[in-house]
Amino acid sequence: MRDAARMPILAGAVLFLFGLIEGALVQTFVNPRMALSAHLTAVQSGMALMIFGVVWRWTDLPALWSRVARWAVTVGMYILWIGLTLSAATGAGESLPISGAGYDAGPVAQSAVSALVLGGSVAMTIGWALFVVGLMRHRSASR
Repeated sequence: MRDAARMPILAGAVLFLFGLIEGALVQTFVNPRMALSAHLTAVQSGMALMIFGVVWRWTDLPALWSRVARWAVTVGMYILWIGLTLSAATGAGESLPISGAGYDAGPVAQSAVSALVLGGSVAMTIGWALFVVGLMRHRSASR
């Protein structure tokens, strides 16, 4: 397996493990419902990263865009999970009205959670878009 694929696979396995541990601790958080969301995000994102790494060999991107895609997806997923976990730990949920309903935290925690969730989401979206382009380029190149 190419080294490029190893990083997201290992990162996914670690994130999956973090999600399992967080799942066991859900009731210890200030906002258990948000902790459940963070747990599910980590487990699902960990699986997605491992699949991403396995499927990576079928992408065709220039070296720079390849690195950007891998790092954006990986870092974006971790940042999103950290943001949700911080929200669960502090009660900051202004930017997450469904799971954060009924909880509040100070402005610093609210801003940090909002920035992490938005930043992680943007990074993941950019990385996944590049990944899809790489998959489509590989398909057209193999014809």
